[in-house]
Amino acid sequence: MKTTLNLRFDRNVIETAKEYASKKQTSVSEIVETYLKKLVARDKEKEYASDKLVGILKSYKNLTDEEVKTLYLKGKHDA
Repeated sequence: MKTTLNLRFDRNVIETAKEYASKKQTSVSEIVETYLKKLVARDKEKEYASDKLVGILKSYKNLTDEEVKTLYLKGKHDA
């Protein structure tokens, strides 16, 4: 089911987007919808290396790779 969403953009952005959509034989709405679908799908697919380490890192399950790396380096260099 399609519904309406009002967005505010700079006038130049809107005009440029309309020209682009026209050249691609689509609509600005379709371009924005496609972009948002890809954005959400990419975010859902994001996987961290720490997600694959089952068991020994249960307490680190909700941390990003960068957070796990920081904790590792802190422990390694605090000695």
